[in-house]
Amino acid sequence: MGRFGGLALIAFLTLTPDYAAAAELFSVRCEGGVPARPYFATFDVDAKTIVFETPPINIETNFGINAHSEEIISATDGKIEFMLRVRPGRIDLIFDRNKKTMTWPGFDDPTFRPTLTHQCTVTPPRSILSFWVRDPTLNPISVRCEHTGAVYFTMDATSKTALYERGREGRGFRGEVTDAGQDEVTLSMNFDVPRRVVWSRSRQTITIEGIDGDASRPRTVVQCQEAPPRTMMEFYRAPQR
Repeated sequence: MGRFGGLALIAFLTLTPDYAAAAELFSVRCEGGVPARPYFATFDVDAKTIVFETPPINIETNFGINAHSEEIISATDGKIEFMLRVRPGRIDLIFDRNKKTMTWPGFDDPTFRPTLTHQCTVTPPRSILSFWVRDPTLNPISVRCEHTGAVYFTMDATSKTALYERGREGRGFRGEVTDAGQDEVTLSMNFDVPRRVVWSRSRQTITIEGIDGDASRPRTVVQCQEAPPRTMMEFYRAPQR
């Protein structure tokens, strides 16, 4: 694997004492390569799980970012070790809580691949809306509805982004916030066809407007409730053995 190959593939977790005592979930932002490219990890040390967001192939457009889930091997003496499964084998990485660095071990002969050490910063858990986005989504809200199974809407008025998820099926649709007031947030969701969606805090409902002349897409009102903001850990899937 080349010098930048490890960074361009998939990286893992990081953590520092600052958030460790205050929250169960953490995210980290690290940078490496020339030019420097950011990559992110969101992890749960207690559950020994992590979701890693790869660095972009194109730093200008953020093209080529993917999310991968892995597990923590050990967390001792201020260092967290985890493994990335890559073809044809694996890469063991180490995050140092005290130094706030991510280490990509090299070969014994550094001519082929030297050890890489990247500086990192710890942040609150990254919102699920932050996937493919460099800047964090700061004030998202999530809503859970029971509509032929659990579904979620996550929205953020500042970034004007929105996401619909259908439970564990993993199917999602992106959209945008078109209006936000004290009681209602209006979304334009990119379903199979664009639909207007309204979240009402006072009524605790999601209203999906119908399509004129289309009996298969009627106006639908569903009872919902606010839920903890959805984070990148929702991308976690148990690694294949």
